[in-house]
Amino acid sequence: MPGSVTLYLTSASAGAGNFQIYHTSADPSNLIAQNVTSASLASGYCTSEVYDTYIVKSDTPDCQNQVLVYASGAPAPTPTPTPTPTGTTTTLPTLTNGWRITMGEIDFGGNTLRGLDRGTLYLCPSPYGYGAGSSPTTTTTALPGTNCYWTSILGPNTDKGYGIDGIGAASSYALTSFRTDVGTGFSTFGIINTSGTGNPGSGGISGTIVGNNGTSGTWSVNYSATTTYVDQNGSGTSYTPESTGTLTLSGISLVNGVTYNINI
Repeated sequence: MPGSVTLYLTSASAGAGNFQIYHTSADPSNLIAQNVTSASLASGYCTSEVYDTYIVKSDTPDCQNQVLVYASGAPAPTPTPTPTPTGTTTTLPTLTNGWRITMGEIDFGGNTLRGLDRGTLYLCPSPYGYGAGSSPTTTTTALPGTNCYWTSILGPNTDKGYGIDGIGAASSYALTSFRTDVGTGFSTFGIINTSGTGNPGSGGISGTIVGNNGTSGTWSVNYSATTTYVDQNGSGTSYTPESTGTLTLSGISLVNGVTYNINI
């Protein structure tokens, strides 16, 4: 390579000398000069062998180290990447009418179910409940009767479960289901009376939903009384505890672990 580079010794311990100079790495095959004195380096050692990097090494007993020298200045350090944010947690507005729910998630037969599901669960006792109420809506109401619920289709394989009591305009209702099948996008809604008897009948309900991950949207449902069960494994009282319906979510998707204000 044309041109030249001059290397200077700026400091050394007493008696240091017999320097060796390499290019690129301290490999014998890269040796440029050996037995270079401190005086020679102090006045400037010029070499016509031009490389980006040099190694100046001393083998004297009190200075067995080496110095890395860059002909055009040390390269700038590679910046540490800034972690990509995974989501921002915000403080939810005060809940006045509705429920505050932290969403859960399960795998059910290869389908991912996400949200809240706590009433009339498959198997008894059931391993399939998920989601939970969050302050100020942590009080629960159990579905009426005595476990386990029985139906002609499932037999004694339904855990009656419970609902999350609402506040304000929702105080008469306990939310049993507010969930989405992630694969199909089909969403369901369920409520029971907080009095613990009967069902809320038929009707429509809607509102807004706000998450502590900064997302928001609207929801709506038309519900009606559905399945009748017989408690005590089919030997007890008949109940039609829940009103359920197809849930419509607009502008928002439920996220596992996120807490939402479900306002009505």
